[in-house]
Amino acid sequence: MHSGTVSAILTEHKAIESASLERDVKVDFYLPKNVERPGEMGLLLINDGQDMEKLGFENILEKLYRHGAIQPLLCVGIHAGKDRKMEYGTAAFTDFKGRGAKAAAYTSFIFDELLPFIKKEYNMPHFKEKSFAGFSLGGLMALDIVWNYPQQFSKVGVFSGSLWWRNKSYEEDYNDDTDRIMHAQIRKGKHYPWLKFFFQCGLFDENKDRNNN
Repeated sequence: MHSGTVSAILTEHKAIESASLERDVKVDFYLPKNVERPGEMGLLLINDGQDMEKLGFENILEKLYRHGAIQPLLCVGIHAGKDRKMEYGTAAFTDFKGRGAKAAAYTSFIFDELLPFIKKEYNMPHFKEKSFAGFSLGGLMALDIVWNYPQQFSKVGVFSGSLWWRNKSYEEDYNDDTDRIMHAQIRKGKHYPWLKFFFQCGLFDENKDRNNN
């Protein structure tokens, strides 16, 4: 199916009552219209969905479809809660300040509540492939979920990801090679050849370049 069959984007705003997070989670759905074979559509989950309007995400999608650059894709922008620094992180480990304590609950929300909601609400029993993306802490959270559930995903996009997430402060006996949490997970993990990773960072991501790299 050529992506040119998509004529426009329909954006729907919904709220999911989450038992895992004990709050209502706002979610924006960007649906491609006039898809010939919905069963071949992909799914893209995006953390910090509240920033999609500022990003001009709907216009970006329409441009990509107009130029035939992507296949039909259901995009899901998940709004962060007030406890963003607690809900985003690495599910198995908090950082040295105890942040990310609800990351495991957020992971449960994705698998036990959001994905079943999508399948039921949009009558999508399966997707061609599933991807996850996020910015800063949301990028770290997306990477953590995809890395630990490789059978569920094929791609992850990490934009200015908080890969500094660490289990020691710089004032302690901190070591870049051993104390960055996501790095340690990846070093100890397995290789899954179908996973694809996209990393992006900007010129102003870090202004305290402690190691001059």
